[in-house]
Amino acid sequence: MQVKERAIVLSKIKYGEADLILKLLSVNGDVYSVIAKSALKSKKRFGGGVLEPTHYILCTLQKNQDEQSERLSVLNEAQVVDDFRGLKSDYDRLELAFHFVKTVATVAREGDHHLDIFNLLGHALKKAETAQNLSTLKMQFDLKLLHLQGVLPADDRFVPFLKSPIRETDDLTVNSDDFSYIRRELEYIFSSYIQ
Repeated sequence: MQVKERAIVLSKIKYGEADLILKLLSVNGDVYSVIAKSALKSKKRFGGGVLEPTHYILCTLQKNQDEQSERLSVLNEAQVVDDFRGLKSDYDRLELAFHFVKTVATVAREGDHHLDIFNLLGHALKKAETAQNLSTLKMQFDLKLLHLQGVLPADDRFVPFLKSPIRETDDLTVNSDDFSYIRRELEYIFSSYIQ
C-alpha cells in the first residue's frame, strides 16, 4: 500500500552500496524505520540532500500490508518541506539540532505514539534557527523531553522551562546558580536514563 506522509528524519545509516535506512518521526507521532533503495545514486527521487537528519520531509512510502512482517517499509520518494536552512548558517545551531534529533531517536521507540515529542522537536528545530541563547534552548528542550518521558523529578527550578513555550525561550531568565544546578541535574538524568 502506497501512502504519503510528513516526517522528520531522525537518523540515517548507509546500507549496502547505495541504500539508506532512515529512522523517521511522523507528523502523527509514529516512529519507524524505512529503507530508501539506491538513495545514494538517485538524484531524481532523493536529490539535494533531502534525506538529512533534521529535515522535515514529505515521503511517498510503500508500507507493508502485514504489520507482523519484519521487512522495512520502502521510501520511494521524498521532498523537503522544511530543511531549517537557518541551522546551516552556524555550526553551533546545527550541532544543537543534531542533539535534538539524536536524543529523540534514542528515547522514541518504534511502535509507540509520540505526537507531543514530534511537536516539541519541530518547534525546537524552528527556534534553533533564530534563538539568541542556544544553551537555554537546549536546557528547555531537554527538560521538556524528560518531562514527556515521565523521568523528570519534581523541582520548582524546572517549572519556568516547562511552562514556557519553546518559541519564548529567549524570554526566559535564569540566574547563574539555578542554571548550573539544572545543568548538573540534566547531566545526571541523561547519563542514567538516556545513555
